[in-house]
Amino acid sequence: MLMPPALTVAEYFAGIGLMRLGLEEAGWTTVFANDLDAKKRERYEHHFGCSPAVTPDDIHLLDVKHVPSTILATASFPCNDLSLAGARRGLSGEHSSAFWGFIRILEEMGARRPPLILLENVTGLLTSNDGADSREALPAVNRLGYNVDAFIMDATRFRLFSLS
Repeated sequence: MLMPPALTVAEYFAGIGLMRLGLEEAGWTTVFANDLDAKKRERYEHHFGCSPAVTPDDIHLLDVKHVPSTILATASFPCNDLSLAGARRGLSGEHSSAFWGFIRILEEMGARRPPLILLENVTGLLTSNDGADSREALPAVNRLGYNVDAFIMDATRFRLFSLS
């Protein structure tokens, strides 16, 4: 009987680790984490220790050689430019353009690209620039060989986690 591959995840834009918290509860193991923000990295390491160490590199400069192969890659890229509360500059904005850095990493991974990705963001991604951003982003993911769909989840329907 073949054993399934280990449920490993690379977490981009890890923040304080909320994605990791949920995935680990479901049996996933985080083997790579990346976040540029020093305060978020500090909170992440407070919650989970230094394994894996949170790579502090800007996603646009991250060297793909330092990214391990995994089954899943998650990306909760910055929403500042997509949110109704933000400037609505879209995926070309200073913060939300980090999405393109994530796409670059996946492209450069080639055959090591994870079979699954999970992108998380605000609903403004679907409507920013009159929907042009989502019409550009979703096909970019498709070109990498992924089947993609967007859907909105109501966070109030999920249980809350406590990070002490």
